Amino acid sequence: MKTLTKKEVETLLNSYDADPVDSLRIAVSSLLGVDCPTWDSMTALMPTKYTTSGALGRQETTAMDELVKQLVEHRSL
Repeated sequence: MKTLTKKEVETLLNSYDADPVDSLRIAVSSLLGVDCPTWDSMTALMPTKYTTSGALGRQETTAMDELVKQLVEHRSL
């Protein structure tokens, strides 16, 4: 799996507050190397450690914030 570039991390951080769902979808799509046109299509392809609780699927803020933290700190899933 690829890692996010510095530019992709900056874009994620700059757009997250205004549109957290779309900014995460774009970043994760890049990591997965596939176009995920919807939130559901993205979560279906993510590793289960992120989706088991269902919190991301429900777009819960805490789960999305944790995912952003992961992506910014590690640039990968």
